[in-house]
Amino acid sequence: MPSARTAYRISVRQHPRPAPFRGERIRALIRKALAFLAPPAADLRILVVDDAEMERWNREYLGRPRTTNVISFPEDDPQDAAPENLAGDILVSAPTCLRQTSDWPGSPEERVFYFIVHGMLHLAGHDHERGRREARRMRKAETDACRFALGRDLR
Repeated sequence: MPSARTAYRISVRQHPRPAPFRGERIRALIRKALAFLAPPAADLRILVVDDAEMERWNREYLGRPRTTNVISFPEDDPQDAAPENLAGDILVSAPTCLRQTSDWPGSPEERVFYFIVHGMLHLAGHDHERGRREARRMRKAETDACRFALGRDLR
């Protein structure tokens, strides 16, 4: 577990108006997930967008002409093996995340939190596109971190 001096900086900005999520609730959940993942430090900048803005980011940076639920931009070189600190930007599309979890229990913040954890794990060096084994490892880490933060299963 990290020490009391561990530096976790978390910023949550929301472009849609009115803001779809309670920012303090999201930050509290992220802090709990960070306690579980235990990086020495974290500097996370979360930006909540709508589908149109996410589609522009996805097209421009990943060459995919559609919206998606989450995109992570690591602060460190993505070629580095699992970075020690979690640092980077995480974009989440509120409409896509809520649409994909419409049958899940929990608040909208809890449901979008799952995708933020997914983005955090990408910043930590996980990549589900490297094959089934890595996808299973990443899914387990997502489930474990969400379960720890929420005190229950999300789905």
